[in-house]
Amino acid sequence: MFFDFFSLKIKAESKATDETFLGYFFGKTNETIEYRFICFPRRFSGQIAMDVNMPLTGFRETLNSFYVDIAGHSAEVSEMTGEFMRYLHNQISKLGGREGFAIRMSKIIQNNEVDIIRFEINEIFKNWTSSLDLELNVETSTYEELTNSFLGDVDNESFLNSLKTRDDIMSLPEIYPIVDPLEGVSIDQFDIGDMIYCTILGFTDEESQRRIVDEFPGHFDAENKNTVPLEATIVSKEIMPSVSKNFVLIKVQIGSSFVAKSIVLRSIRLMYDPDKMKNRLKSLKSEAASDSISLAEVMSKHRRIQSGLNQTITEKKSNSFGDFFLGMLLLLLMGGLIIMIIYYFLLT
Repeated sequence: MFFDFFSLKIKAESKATDETFLGYFFGKTNETIEYRFICFPRRFSGQIAMDVNMPLTGFRETLNSFYVDIAGHSAEVSEMTGEFMRYLHNQISKLGGREGFAIRMSKIIQNNEVDIIRFEINEIFKNWTSSLDLELNVETSTYEELTNSFLGDVDNESFLNSLKTRDDIMSLPEIYPIVDPLEGVSIDQFDIGDMIYCTILGFTDEESQRRIVDEFPGHFDAENKNTVPLEATIVSKEIMPSVSKNFVLIKVQIGSSFVAKSIVLRSIRLMYDPDKMKNRLKSLKSEAASDSISLAEVMSKHRRIQSGLNQTITEKKSNSFGDFFLGMLLLLLMGGLIIMIIYYFLLT
């Protein structure tokens, strides 16, 4: 299974400590993670409809809004959350820190070991509470899929309307740089002449489409959709405060002659380390060569596989001592029954 990012969205309740936990782990495969949780009394649970199946962006926004709301009414929530985050930080440190935990979870998710994912989460909580009702959603995504999800939240229509008189811009096809929310930087950090990885969102004419597909055939699928990122050079960059301070207009060149535009939201973090993308594409090319398929087909194959992982896992973890006691009692009863049966047959 191939993916670049993973997320674990968690909703849990403990009757033993009368607490509810909401939060997430968001990680880059084999590199690092970020995490955020809030902890509050269970009596507040009815005030929020928190669905772990929500996209991570929406989950984060709802989590932050809920925390601001309830923390404003109860200092207890702020204290509980701070104490739990300190505990969580210590637990992550014991597992090798952010990098160690990311490597650990990446391997488990790659192997699609659902039970072990559930076990790992319970292990993190076990020194805080002995009993946990756990709802967990596991998702994975590639750079390309994550970029597409961010594009859904970008409204640049008003920006485009202001450029209708710019024939040099409106006639160009559109691209978008690859998003890296964990280690990326703003478009403000890129200069003219810098290299940037991107995907082509659409074409304005068939001739330019044919030329770029012919030049980079391994980056397009059978329907000529750009499934694998392309390397582009920034040839112009315009900040247009009179239109919108939130966007930057750039023009890029891909290959020998393909020129395209992009209206980039300044708050989005973009990939800036070309070595990481080169290493990623190198590994994908090796896999494509071994399977005798194209690079684009490798990406499509991984997308089909990873769709089977996205799921919600619900479980109730009982008190471990109680389970042990009940198990021993059951064994004693069965042992006594067997002894009685043997004794009965000996007498007869």
